Amino acid sequence: MTLIRNIFVVLVAILMSQNLVWADDLTGRVLDPQRSVVPDAQVRLFDRKTGQLRTTVSNSEGGFSFRGIPRGDYLLEADASSSALTASRQVSLRGDQSADLELKISGTNVEVLVTAVGTPQSIEETAKAIDVVDADQIAQRDELSVTEAIRTLPGIRVKQLEGPGSFVSIRTRGLRNQDTAVLIDGMRFRDAGSIQGDATAFLEDMTIVDTERIEVLRGSGSSLYGSHALGGVINVTSRPGGGRTHGEFRAEGGGLGMIRSVLGMGGGLAADRFTYSGSVSQLNVTKGARDGTPYRNTATQGAAKYSFTPGISLNGRLWYSDSYLATTENPTYSPATLANGTGPIYKAVALPLDQLERFERKQPYTVGNATFIPNQINPDGRRLGNFLSGALTFQHQISPNSSYHVGYQRVDTKRTYLDGPAGPGLFEPAGTSRSNFDGYTDTIQAHFDQRAGGYNFITLGYEFEAEKYYTFNGSNAGTNSIDLRQRSNAFYVQDQIRLIEGQLQLTVAGRAQSFKLKTPAFAGSPGPYTGVSAVEPPNAYTGDGSLAYFFRQSGTKLRGHIGNSFRAPSGYERYGGGGTSFYGDPRLRPERSIAMDGGIDQWLFGSRLQLGGTIYYTKLQELIRFDSFLPGDPFGRRFGGYANGGGGIARGFEFSGKVSPTSKTNFQASYTYVNAESRTPTIPAINYYDVLGNSKHTFTLTATQWFASRFNVAFDMSAVSDYTITLFGLDFSSRPFTFNGPTKADVVFHYEHPLSDQRSLEFYTKVENIFNQQAYEDGFIGPRAWA
Repeated sequence: MTLIRNIFVVLVAILMSQNLVWADDLTGRVLDPQRSVVPDAQVRLFDRKTGQLRTTVSNSEGGFSFRGIPRGDYLLEADASSSALTASRQVSLRGDQSADLELKISGTNVEVLVTAVGTPQSIEETAKAIDVVDADQIAQRDELSVTEAIRTLPGIRVKQLEGPGSFVSIRTRGLRNQDTAVLIDGMRFRDAGSIQGDATAFLEDMTIVDTERIEVLRGSGSSLYGSHALGGVINVTSRPGGGRTHGEFRAEGGGLGMIRSVLGMGGGLAADRFTYSGSVSQLNVTKGARDGTPYRNTATQGAAKYSFTPGISLNGRLWYSDSYLATTENPTYSPATLANGTGPIYKAVALPLDQLERFERKQPYTVGNATFIPNQINPDGRRLGNFLSGALTFQHQISPNSSYHVGYQRVDTKRTYLDGPAGPGLFEPAGTSRSNFDGYTDTIQAHFDQRAGGYNFITLGYEFEAEKYYTFNGSNAGTNSIDLRQRSNAFYVQDQIRLIEGQLQLTVAGRAQSFKLKTPAFAGSPGPYTGVSAVEPPNAYTGDGSLAYFFRQSGTKLRGHIGNSFRAPSGYERYGGGGTSFYGDPRLRPERSIAMDGGIDQWLFGSRLQLGGTIYYTKLQELIRFDSFLPGDPFGRRFGGYANGGGGIARGFEFSGKVSPTSKTNFQASYTYVNAESRTPTIPAINYYDVLGNSKHTFTLTATQWFASRFNVAFDMSAVSDYTITLFGLDFSSRPFTFNGPTKADVVFHYEHPLSDQRSLEFYTKVENIFNQQAYEDGFIGPRAWA
């Protein structure tokens, strides 16, 4: 009781010590290039120290206000949702202040970035390759998921095997699925129950619910964000709420038997002392591709903040998803291909759909010139999944130059795969089979920010993470369960240096992370890992540096970024297996990479045209791979297991352009070239070294046209070149195939009908895959055009 009383006294003293003089107001107006007021503009205020985001909407006179905010430096940003007008400016708040924002025609409607260094920067300041998709763009394109929203960004390859809810993966700059870290509001989201411990298993379930923006950083990011950030970082930001009470109800339906509804509400109370935003969504795809892959997803996402004083706040957020998917049987190769032996790389020619249906019914079928059999509908294959990501963060601004925050996050993931004897495969189970994969991570994160003089902004941080991998087959976990746990401690530091009145930006960062193992528990057998708690696995060390120089007169920015990153071994890689077969090695070293890029950004015609180019190189120095031959292995892994081994390289370039010739027209396009090679052959039989599944060329395009203040049309497209993968066959061997890269284009028609000053009715019509292409991603059949 004495300890609790002392803690309470300290907290009260902190709260009462806050000088309320810091509670200042920022007001202003949003104006267009003719200095006319702009109503209903989205206005965002970013705290440059803490990264806190405050939002509001301009009133009918173009006015906006932020009340009771602490003194300090801020970035103020606004955009008009019904045109290509945007603006941003820096504000140093030292008392009540008025700051008007005059919007200009711009190629982009986002001018403030957070994920590059963890705190807000203007687009002219950032030295790293980063792009943003905000809530307005997501709404204009009526996107269903996070992965669809970022499909058109440079350097990103999104691969969805079938329709909505099917397996989806992300490759950044030609690296593997597990080399992109996923964050929710700046904290890592991953599935500790997966083989690589990454987020890939739940990307398909990350639907758009209450999302404010999605930032995508390309290049190394481990110094700030830890494990898995070898290729890049995706940061999904929740809506912060604030302003007058507002809400939405959305209902839509169409092809594939799709029905979707979203109910959301947000606002602020007591002059935004308490802000909140939250939404609930239900997505029900009753048919799916070929009318045989239904998908359901129920999700809720929300955030709330309470400010005890202008400088002290408590933030909470939650994202929960529960899903059901009818799974299909994997593609395989045709009997003719099997008869030809391992052979060359085959051109992927799909078995016609009418013959595929006969194959599924186990009737005689005609192969023709087909080289592979696409995935088959499985009447009793199912995937059940749910995740919960919740966080609580305490923030304290000690002075205009000092602040700290302490946060706790829990990520809970559960996946269950069920199958039965009714499928078309030759190796269907005799009865219902059930496999369960559960995981959780508990994360405590604390960091301190200090502005040191006029040039340096220093961040010191500490992170603790505990994770658990838990799996069992059937319904009785007591007979065959596996319980794997590990912990890590990390310290990191970053210094942002501003010179020459902000024209020169230099950032250096570093991180050291150690790992602690617990003895795994195998139900029914002791396993070979007795005493692994005494093993001291190798630590991970990373460093990162970036530099940007902005020539204000010409509107030119030169930038460069170099850093090394890591991926910590997952629980499964350290001790995976069970029964008589074990594959893990608790001594594994973290995967290591070094990445560098250099680029130039050019603003022309008063920012109406923005061009950017980046050359990049990534070397995977050491990986974790499955090795079938482990001589002298101390764990007796007779059938192979995980070991450190060879890496690879990925290099290429990205080019992007954004242009708004008028305030009612916006185009954005990008081209990415990737050449990714493995240090060891990916297809040994033919001495093939290219990374499997990698498309060397990617082109993307988005276009938005506002025909009036209430009507607009949005178009987006991504096109990728051919790629090579291997398919497994009935003889348990593999064959290489080259698949045509898909082109996917969508168009959305949107009309807003005003009901009053604060209420409106919106109508959407969306056509997906408007070119009606039949895609076979990795041999899986995707839907043709649907609306």
